[in-house]
Amino acid sequence: MPGLYKSRSLNPFAQAIYVNWTLLLLVVLLCALGIGVLYSAGRVSCAVPADCIGQFGGWKPWALPQLSRMILGFIILAAAALIDIKFWVAGAYWIYGVSVAALMLVLVAGRTGMGAQRWLSLGFISFQPSELAKVGLVLALARYFASLGVNEVKSIKYLLPALVLVAIPTALVLPQPDLGTAMMFVAVSGLMFFVVGVKVNYFAMIALVAMVSLPIVWTYGLRDYQRQRVVIFLNPESDLMGSGYHITQSKITIGSGGVAGKGYLKGSQSHLNFLPEKHTDFVLTLFAEEFGFVGVMAYFALVFGIMWQCIKISYLCRSQFGKLLAFGLGTNFFVYFFINTSMVMGLLPVVGVPSPLLSYGGTSAIVILFGFGLVQNCNIHRDEMISAKSSYL
Repeated sequence: MPGLYKSRSLNPFAQAIYVNWTLLLLVVLLCALGIGVLYSAGRVSCAVPADCIGQFGGWKPWALPQLSRMILGFIILAAAALIDIKFWVAGAYWIYGVSVAALMLVLVAGRTGMGAQRWLSLGFISFQPSELAKVGLVLALARYFASLGVNEVKSIKYLLPALVLVAIPTALVLPQPDLGTAMMFVAVSGLMFFVVGVKVNYFAMIALVAMVSLPIVWTYGLRDYQRQRVVIFLNPESDLMGSGYHITQSKITIGSGGVAGKGYLKGSQSHLNFLPEKHTDFVLTLFAEEFGFVGVMAYFALVFGIMWQCIKISYLCRSQFGKLLAFGLGTNFFVYFFINTSMVMGLLPVVGVPSPLLSYGGTSAIVILFGFGLVQNCNIHRDEMISAKSSYL
């Protein structure tokens, strides 16, 4: 039967040998880059020396909290990497279920911030369940497809449960509203469907249904501000001081960086507060102004290096679960990057997707690092044939 393979346990020394140190180093470098950019963003708010008293210069309000969250994230990364992979196989649907339940809870008891109801508050901490759902969905799809045979994957009968797995969290994040996360669910899942061998004509059918549904989605599925964002995407000059302000200032800031940039901590557009959301959605724009085209290309190389290592691990895994999990989580990271980069350059509408490990955001950073821990777990157990029907839990 497909997916039923014998697994072996590795001792800690063997696990350390199989860690992908290149991937770990690249992730550490990206995190360090994120802290440095947030330090610069913090210096913006302390342009007047008197304002910096008691605020550790540029470390507050963003760099220092983000550093503490990343430390926690790396602890979680290590734990995720070293726990037996059978645990993650058996717990895949459970993690997915918990994330879906949390998304449901957000709709009735979520905390609202900046016009969106996306956070759950536990008193001492707030977190965004949609971030966990991104990993939960990949885990669930990896386990489901790993349990199928080659011919079953090509059957519409067996594709429908996978589509339901995608549809549930997508439907739950849209009312928050969170169009960016919904786009990520669809994009990452679509790529996983493609690599697992789903027939191309099924993609054509889904695309046709989506095109026919566009007028309905435009009229009833989008809020007024979301429709306005699409209009601004098509014609940013139609409201330069209103809805088009963000993307207009983003383009100006990127252009002002030129080839080599203005230098670290010397960005004028961002430091004079012309650039909105400079520590979250548009942090890459601040980076581009200070480091220019050369710096942005180095950042792109770092991101593509991380993605390449994830693909390499996916290729080396003998088990279908490991292959799909490593590919799906690597793709999740890349889709973060792609949507955010396209957004700040005006190639996509502004949908509120942060730059991975560069933007300020505790839940996002911790969950992304958790995902990389799972990728390392796949690499550690890459020579094993893992059962997709494990009863470890």
